[in-house]
Amino acid sequence: MFRAILIGFLSYIFLQIITRISMFLIADSVSISILEIFKALSIGFIYDVTVWSILSLPLLIVIFLRREWILKITLFIFDFLTILIAVTQVMFFREFGTNFNFIAVDYLIYTNELLGNIWQSFNIPLIIIAIIIITTLIYKFQCRYLNDSQFHFQNIALLIIFIPLILLPFVQSNWRELISDNRYNVEISSNGVYEFVRAFKNNELDYNTFYMTLPEDEILNNINKKISKNDVSFNIENAKKPNVIIITVESLNADYLSIFGGSGLTPNLDKLVDKSYIFTRMYATGTRTVRGLEAITLSLPPTPGQSIVRRQNNDNLSSLGNAFKENGYACDFIYGGYGYFDNMNTFFEGNGYTVKDRTYIPDEEIIDETIWGVADEVLFTQVLKSMDEHFKNNESAFEMVMTTSNHRPFTFPEDRIDLEPGTRNAAVKYTDWAINDFLERAASKSWFDNTIFVIVADHQALAAGKTDLPINRYHIPCLIYAPKLINVGKCDRLISQTDIAPTLLNMLNLPYNEKFLGHDIFSTAENEDRAFISTYQLLGYVKNDNLIILSPNKSATTYHIDDWNNADYTLSNVDDNLIKEAVTYYQGAAYLFKSGNLKIR
Repeated sequence: MFRAILIGFLSYIFLQIITRISMFLIADSVSISILEIFKALSIGFIYDVTVWSILSLPLLIVIFLRREWILKITLFIFDFLTILIAVTQVMFFREFGTNFNFIAVDYLIYTNELLGNIWQSFNIPLIIIAIIIITTLIYKFQCRYLNDSQFHFQNIALLIIFIPLILLPFVQSNWRELISDNRYNVEISSNGVYEFVRAFKNNELDYNTFYMTLPEDEILNNINKKISKNDVSFNIENAKKPNVIIITVESLNADYLSIFGGSGLTPNLDKLVDKSYIFTRMYATGTRTVRGLEAITLSLPPTPGQSIVRRQNNDNLSSLGNAFKENGYACDFIYGGYGYFDNMNTFFEGNGYTVKDRTYIPDEEIIDETIWGVADEVLFTQVLKSMDEHFKNNESAFEMVMTTSNHRPFTFPEDRIDLEPGTRNAAVKYTDWAINDFLERAASKSWFDNTIFVIVADHQALAAGKTDLPINRYHIPCLIYAPKLINVGKCDRLISQTDIAPTLLNMLNLPYNEKFLGHDIFSTAENEDRAFISTYQLLGYVKNDNLIILSPNKSATTYHIDDWNNADYTLSNVDDNLIKEAVTYYQGAAYLFKSGNLKIR
């Protein structure tokens, strides 16, 4: 019966090879040279053998029970789960351009959203039937050899069990990083189960333990110099405490807009650009919604691992909401989904906002929704109602709004646009329609002329690229629309999401005492312009045409950005002071939060 181990092993390796080939076929800008493919398959084989040494343990236990029928059932279940994971891995790679990572871990924590999104996005019954059919065919093929008395490889089977177990402690995660300069090849080379477990273990990283550091007294001195000063240099015209509505748009790439080379998916935003003040070089700090909300709300570079939005003890922090609240504003966080997801309700309630999420929306007003939330037009109706209420109470209002429609399964009410629901392009065009519809409805309100609308993305739809931290995949639109208050204009300077809070408050001539590490772009010298881009492990600092990447092995890699639009980099040597700047911001942000220095009371 030990031959079941060998049969299972060969089947598993075969399925992993098919998985990698599928990922090669769907990857964008992957390197397909013979050598690169060979290296990806070879290092992948090592990871597969390592994972197999653990996954085969149930088979080994069953073998010692010496019940053939139990063994066959176990083998069938194992085949089914292996194929299911492989299919999921390919679908995840198609969506995010990476192997399983912290996103997969986060989604598994929120099982309702995960299962709901999968069910609404794909024909799950058909996929399951196909998996069962494939599993059955593989299982029947396996049984031919399982029952073949001429198939004598028990000794080989034992080697397959024990050799990987011996090698397991020596396998290193960074081996995959050595196979290629192409990020897609690196991701393809690893094993999905291995990467999921690694992401789960590293979901929160202590900065000082894993990253390059400076002495604490030097960090304290440097970071205090970086905290934004309340210097007013750009004032709105003839307004007294105007309302502010920040619309954070789900997955809105900059290159959807015509000003950045778009192809007609955002006709209304394209028109709005000509009536707004636009920042043409705005960069998102991360690849998740919580990173965008964190950067805009806290004006803080991302800390490694989990976003502060999802961490413990994240209440009463120096935040944009508290800054507005201290200036007499009523502050709301309005979200079309259930705000327990990603801990958003707890975070915003603890930082000066009244939360109005899906539970706040009357069922009779919902004309369309997905597992992520109501259609954007329904969400914007709630914003209008909230603004009407504040106006009635003679309150200045700050509304932080988070959309959801530009998210798989990309469904929305029909007859809104000329594209059918179900694709990302259609969802982008619908969101564009919904924003325009909202502004048209708002224009009839008494509070409209004294309101500033900020439209910005939380992050791009696609974050992966052929390089680590591809700068073009962090470029997002940001425009400020207030026809009665702010002149039309354009700022071409490098700016980060972290800069929105101090820039906006200074434009409004509102005092604040918050510890913002962002810049007011209008009162900061151009040679100080910089941006932060990151994944949950890699921390990027962009200044001039340089990119410094801090990695969790206490190292810093420096690049020259040769082409911003295509994220072409070359290794370079930069002044050590620039590396110290990067460390100051990231270590300083981690220190401020962990030490409690971000607390306002």
